[in-house]
Amino acid sequence: MKKTSRVITALAMVGVLGVGLPVAAGASSGSGSSTTTTASTPWTTWKATWVTYITGIKAINATFHASVSSARATYKSALASATTKAERQAALVALNVSVEAAITTRVTAITAAGSPPTPPAGYNGTAWIAGFQAANETYRTSVANAQATYATSLSTATTATARQAARGALETALGNALSVRATAMASLGPAPTHPGSPS
Repeated sequence: MKKTSRVITALAMVGVLGVGLPVAAGASSGSGSSTTTTASTPWTTWKATWVTYITGIKAINATFHASVSSARATYKSALASATTKAERQAALVALNVSVEAAITTRVTAITAAGSPPTPPAGYNGTAWIAGFQAANETYRTSVANAQATYATSLSTATTATARQAARGALETALGNALSVRATAMASLGPAPTHPGSPS
């Protein structure tokens, strides 16, 4: 039970990281307070497509979180009313099926979303943001692959030992993905000042 709870918690955290709009992209164009931002530039056009992309990723994760939360609530309710080992086991199987379905839906949606739009060359912040989104894309891909493997393992597992092994592998993969992302983010250094101004 504790192992299942830890995995559900880990799954619920997936997507919280690797989604946010970088500070550099969110700042206004121009190198000073008196500069008037051009109505339409390659940077502002890119920024709009980036926001749309991130909004889509957040929607995918919100749907995933809602599905996992619903599965967990149903599982807890079933456990509360269960009076036999068979009923508790059935509740766990139902939880695994629901989580597997939620994972499959998220993996499919993340894959379909593709890569984020590339920032235009020639602007202050281009290289930093390219590195930022590359780190996040690598993270999302790693998580999606780990989840796909976990979902497959759940669907074929016939014993508690097999399910525990799948959960352990998922936790390890998620931890590795977070570690790689943290290292990549640290290597970027601080966000550039005055992003969106010509370099």
